[in-house]
Amino acid sequence: MTGSLEGKAVIVTGASSGIGRAIAVELGKAGAELWLVGRNQSELDATAQMIGDAGGPDAHTAPMDLRERGPLAALVEKVAGQHPHLFALINNAGVMYPEPILSGSVDRWQAMLDINVMAMLEGCKSAVEAMRAHAKPGHLINVGSVQARFEVPGVYGISKQAVEAIGVSLREELEQDDIRVCTIIPGGFETQLARGFRQEELAHVASSFESRGVAFGGDGAHRLVSDPQHIANIVRYVLEQPIDINFQEILIRPPVSTKAS
Repeated sequence: MTGSLEGKAVIVTGASSGIGRAIAVELGKAGAELWLVGRNQSELDATAQMIGDAGGPDAHTAPMDLRERGPLAALVEKVAGQHPHLFALINNAGVMYPEPILSGSVDRWQAMLDINVMAMLEGCKSAVEAMRAHAKPGHLINVGSVQARFEVPGVYGISKQAVEAIGVSLREELEQDDIRVCTIIPGGFETQLARGFRQEELAHVASSFESRGVAFGGDGAHRLVSDPQHIANIVRYVLEQPIDINFQEILIRPPVSTKAS
């Protein structure tokens, strides 16, 4: 097939579901050759099948645990060695544990920092090295969260504040390169982030929905939790623009806002 991203390699983390899956399928439609990163091989296979069904090139799967240092950097190096143009790294993978600090778990904090921050840093550094070696235009797209803007962000929001700060720093360091850095800041979208929530945390989410006149999981829920396809469309748009423009940050959310404190 032919498309705007044909001949370009793209790595997407967190591609086994939700936002990452939607991004991967959309970029596959545009002709990108995808490397899909996630923890679940069968779900990565399902994403690859969706890309093929949508007319995209055969996608590659790379199951890994992003809490570990090394595998993502090794994948970036492998892709750059196999493909003549590493065009984009989409750092979408993330975990969210929303408990208050005083009732939180050090292990869960560490998981958020390892996946939401350290894996992203490792991937970005490796991708920049590969993109510079290829001497072709490239993109780093990092997925943050609107919770980073909340008055009380919690540890998860703090990890996403780091995503925004890293984006600012990278943009300055890459001003003389044809490598652009965009931070996507989603509000409420359908993802698997709630898979690690405790029962009381799910109850809090349901209460937050009800306070905005929306039934948790019922009619109208899409006004508070939207379709990840909207984010996929934004990512494709950014990648299709000329390299001489930089979309620094894009905040995208459903019409009904999530709680900001």
